[in-house]
Amino acid sequence: MAFERLKLGELLLKKKLLTKEQLQTAIEYQKSLGGKIGNIVVKLGFISDEQLTRELAHHYGMEVTDLANQILPLDLLKSVPRQIIEKHELIPVHVTGSVVTVAMSDPTDYEALDELQFATGKKIETTIATRDSIKRAIAEFLAQLERSAEEKGGDKPKSAGKLRPASAGSLKALAEATESSLVENVKRKIEASGAKVATTMLTRAELRAAVIPLLIKKGVITEGELFDAVMELLKRKGLLTDRELIDRAKETAGQ
Repeated sequence: MAFERLKLGELLLKKKLLTKEQLQTAIEYQKSLGGKIGNIVVKLGFISDEQLTRELAHHYGMEVTDLANQILPLDLLKSVPRQIIEKHELIPVHVTGSVVTVAMSDPTDYEALDELQFATGKKIETTIATRDSIKRAIAEFLAQLERSAEEKGGDKPKSAGKLRPASAGSLKALAEATESSLVENVKRKIEASGAKVATTMLTRAELRAAVIPLLIKKGVITEGELFDAVMELLKRKGLLTDRELIDRAKETAGQ
């Protein structure tokens, strides 16, 4: 559908959902650390993901798509370059002839729409969904790709090639485990493998050092989300304020 080509920040300011000061803060954050304005204003707590989606849907006369109750065809997802899906956080949901419909959290992301149209050679129509639901749909799509690659691998050992997505059972066990028990389990497995390593030296810090890149590799978290989580932890401990975060980001960008 055709939109008045307002950027998201301008639209939120026009609808008085952001103040000029909040928009300027979000722009400074974007210049320093990158990211999209919609994601930034949600991260900074200026507006919730659900409220942002609801307001955009109302403004453009769109229905909010419930991705959790849709079965997304793998062939359609594969027809859109993966890097575009991940870069712009969009997910294709339907195709009819020369028209592809994609779910986006920001229908004013014209850069994404133009890039997608160029890559597919098709007309692009949009529907709106919350950013969280889109990220979950993308994660499920990537998990499907991994499962499909494993099935095509035939006799290849499951440990070869891409990592398998974590099963519900392993996630439940991980949630119920403590760091101490995880360290002890890893020590026992190392010893059972016959590796000549002094497991008494294995610490929780080393466990975390091993887990974080694994989570990033499996697509459970991104480096940006890890950064945000660390910043949030520092803020909760009173070691960092929002103002300091922005100022430090500016200093880093200027180096």
